[in-house]
Parts: sequence; C-alpha cells; structure tokens
Amino acid sequence: MSSQWRLKPHDSARAAALSRDLGVSTLTAQLLLNRGIGEEAQARAFLEARMTSLNDPELLPGAVDAAERIVRAIRSGKKIVIYGDYDVDGVCGTSVLWACLRLAGASNVEYYIPHRVEEGYGVNAEALRRIVTEQQAELIITVDCGISALAESRLARELGVEFIVTDHHTLGHDLPEADVIVHPRLPGSQYPCGDLCGAGVAFKLAWQVCKSFGDGKKASPHLRDFLIESLSLVALATVADVVPVEGENRILVRHGLAGMMRSPSEGLRALLEVSGCLDKKKLTSGMMGFNLGPRINAAGRLERAMMAVEMLTTDDTARAREIASELDRCNTRRQEVEHAIVAEAHDMVKAMGGASERGAIVLGKSGWHPGVIGIVAGRLMETYHRPTIVVSLGEELGQGSARSIAGLNLYDAISACSEDLIGFGGHSAAAGLKVHVSKFQAFAERFEQHCRAALTPAQLKKTLTIDSEVFLAQLTPRVVEEIERLEPHGMGNPRPLLVANGVRVVGSPRIVGARQNHLQVKFTQGNITASAVGWNMAERGKKLAANSLCSVAFYPSINEWQGRREVQLEIKDFQLDEATDHAQTQSA
Repeated sequence: MSSQWRLKPHDSARAAALSRDLGVSTLTAQLLLNRGIGEEAQARAFLEARMTSLNDPELLPGAVDAAERIVRAIRSGKKIVIYGDYDVDGVCGTSVLWACLRLAGASNVEYYIPHRVEEGYGVNAEALRRIVTEQQAELIITVDCGISALAESRLARELGVEFIVTDHHTLGHDLPEADVIVHPRLPGSQYPCGDLCGAGVAFKLAWQVCKSFGDGKKASPHLRDFLIESLSLVALATVADVVPVEGENRILVRHGLAGMMRSPSEGLRALLEVSGCLDKKKLTSGMMGFNLGPRINAAGRLERAMMAVEMLTTDDTARAREIASELDRCNTRRQEVEHAIVAEAHDMVKAMGGASERGAIVLGKSGWHPGVIGIVAGRLMETYHRPTIVVSLGEELGQGSARSIAGLNLYDAISACSEDLIGFGGHSAAAGLKVHVSKFQAFAERFEQHCRAALTPAQLKKTLTIDSEVFLAQLTPRVVEEIERLEPHGMGNPRPLLVANGVRVVGSPRIVGARQNHLQVKFTQGNITASAVGWNMAERGKKLAANSLCSVAFYPSINEWQGRREVQLEIKDFQLDEATDHAQTQSA
C-alpha cells in the first residue's frame, strides 16, 4: 500500500549548536536531536557506546539469587539442564549460559530446545518430566521462556527439581511458582533497561555467575574474556528479536558486532561464511537480521534448533561448517515454503475484498507449516499495514503467530479477545497463540473488530517518518561515514531516512539481481549525480523513466566496489512530480 510521508521537525538553532559542540555536520546533529539526544555529554555517550556503561547484573531482579543457586549446583556437581526457546534469541541465550557454566566448572550441564511443531512454544510438561526422570536433572534453568509456565512450574515443584526462570516476555497477571525468576520488568524492578532480550537476560545471569568465580565484583580473567566474546551472540539475539536498540541494548549490539568482525567463534565463522558475510569489510545489524538470524531460525522452524546450539558452542571447525551448511539448506527450504504460503495468503486477502476496510488480518488454513507462519504474518503486516495473525490449522488445534503495527499493543489486544484461546504469550509487537479450530472463526472476528475500534484512521495509514530533507550535494563520503556512527540501528534507533526533492532520473533505470527483483537508477540534482538501488523494487521502478522528476526517500550508505568508495542511496520510497505523473498517465 502507498505511504504518506511525515517529515520530522527541524531545529536549525539547536542542530547548529550541537554541531559545534561535537564537531559534526549539522545533518548528523539533527539526526541526534531526532533521537532525543540534545546535550553534548549525552551525545558523546551515545556515539562512544562504552562497554563500561553496561549495567551491573546485580541490578537485574533475581540475578543474584539465581547465580548463587547455580554456583552451589556447580560446586556440588548437580545435574543442570538449560531449557531454551527455539528461536534466535533462545538459541543464542542457551549457548551463552551453557558455555558459561561449562567454563565455570560445571561438569554435568546439558541443554534442551523443544521442537516447534511437536512441542510448541515454552516449557512443555512432557519434556519437563523426561528431563527430570530420564536425564536426572536437579536444576532446570529456562532461557527466553517460562514466565507464563504456571502449571509447569508447579509440576517442577512436584517433581522435586529446582526451577529457575529467565525471561523477558510480557508478565501475565500471575507469575510462575519458580524458585527464582530473573526478569528485567518484575514488579518493583528499577533495572535501567527493561527491554533486554532473552539472551541479554541470560548474559547478565552468566556475568553474575562469573563474578562469583572471581573476587565477587569482577570475573576472573578467562571468564571475563568469555563474557566479552559472548557479546556477539547477545548482539545477534537482540537484533533478531527486534527489541529496542537503545541504551544498554545498543552497547551490547555495538560491541557484539565488533567482536564478531574481529574474532568470531568457530560456529559464527561458519555461519558468516554460508551467509556470504565472512569477507565483508563491515558487519551491520541489518546483516545480522537478514543474513544470520534467518539461518538459525530455520533450524527451529523446519528441523530442530538443538543443532544450532551445537554449532554456536562447538570448537570443531569441520562440525561447525557441517551444521552451518545444513542450516543454509533449511533456510532455502524455509524460503520456498514461506513464498508459497504468502502467495496463498494474498489470494485470501483479495477474496475478502482487500484489507483497506479491515482493522486486522486474521488468516488460517490447514497445511500451513507452523514453523514459518511468523514470517508470513510479518510479510502481510508490512504489505497491508494491519495487525496480522496467521494460524496453521490442525485437525483440532490451531497454532498462530501474530505481528503488530505501531499504535497497537498486540499482547493486550489478544488478551482482550482471549476467551476462545487455549493460551497465548508474547509482547507488544509479536505474539503466539493456540486456539481450538472450532473457535478460530469467532476469535478472528472478535480480534478484527477489536483492532478496528482501537486503531484510528491515521494509525491505519502507512506512514514513512523522514528524518530530514537534504540536497544531494550535502552527502559527501565524510558526512555519510559520520552518519554511520549512529549505528547499530534497530527499533528505537532507526536507520536515518532522508528525502531529496526535485531530483531527476538520469538514463533508463535497470532491473538487476538473480531474480530480476532489484532496481538500479541514477539521480541528479544541480551538478551532483548519485547512484541509487531499490531492493525488491523492480516492479515499482517501472514507474520511473528517463528524465522523470521526483522526490526520493532513501537511506544514505557507502558502496565499496573494486577499491572504490562512493555514496549510494538505498531507496525506501519515491513520489513522482505531479507533472511527470500526469504526462506518464497521458501516454499510457
């Protein structure tokens, strides 16, 4: 659907003052102001993102108590099992905590990742029984799950096993009866970063454990080195789980990216290689989100995520490469399945009369693979700009995945319509649910009506928020490199989006890419010409013709090719000049 553009307010005086204080361009200063950073000290802290600014894990609710229990278990040789979620966040968090305990001296620690299709999300009662009776677990630690495991925590107590929950998902009305809960948003919490991902919570617990094997305040050297190396996995999880990349999370991602670039583990090196990122001169959060994350997720979607943990924790180069190759094949299969379901879903939306009059999209069908419905929901949400729920319908039960737009808290919306659900969980932007097939249609109608009432017409209109209007002449390589200091980007710190008005297309745009789905075009403004690329914009690019006059919204970047470095515009959207649009319409 078409987007309306909204240009953020421009404060010339404040931008000029901040520019002088920091020694940066006024454009960079305005971008900082747009992110709520207006003071020199605040801006320097943001740009430097020092590791010393990370919060002490003692501030995290439950971390001290949990660490003490884990240390006692290690020293007494108890059997410990880490129960993680099957997505990137859970896999990375499980890998960090397992490796930490092994390095700290735990000789009897294992991990368990449930099967997405056969067991579903969260702590599974049958798996819990097997872990206790067959694996003889004496301490179970959840990672990225467990905060909604009310019945399962009671079962753990009945089975006589110590049960620690580490999670970051939205708290329900009741909390599990665990021995300890580690969560940044527990009632009464003053933890400065309530938006840690599951792996971030696991990392903080690992840090507190490591302190116990040092002097109580700092970890011993080898454990401190491990913590720094593990930031790469925390960064990957933070980006993949789409939590805000600001405050502490931004520091974790900044240093995690640097560590991954500098000295990746065997598993990450293998993953970078199959993803085509190993020889890149620079790694970005975008590469994490679009190249690395999907391959780890593919294991949990179509196979078992246990092998992803093995890849991320092994020191065996050959084994890491073997698993990475298998994950790459899983990802290719996942893409094929995803494309087929997305096509069916679009047909279903058309059959419903489109999405323009709807408050939400809720689709379900038998045979849809439950491992990819989350991605499909995200694709549909992006296309139609509506809260979206996609459900894989079985014989009796349906498993659903949901994604939301800005302005609607998805967890609260599903909660308001939950009388027909077996269960649900998640947070404001993404959630999962289970429903009886016989109740699916009633739930779908109730949720659509709720969203239609809750969202305003303005919220249902897709809006592109633009940071600043610029002239192409402003975008020198030095200025664009300066803008890149605002990385890493993500929710809460979006990639700077700029607009140039009155630019003209030079020559005929080209359609490129193996699937002929990308657009290459040159724009000129005054005496400046800039190259631009529009990812997956081949179809829309047909509206651009030689000499067209338009406005273009884009991300500035540096393109490196055969030793040359030049500014490149990554097109997000464009609007044809009215005269050009009219002339093209008349000639069509």
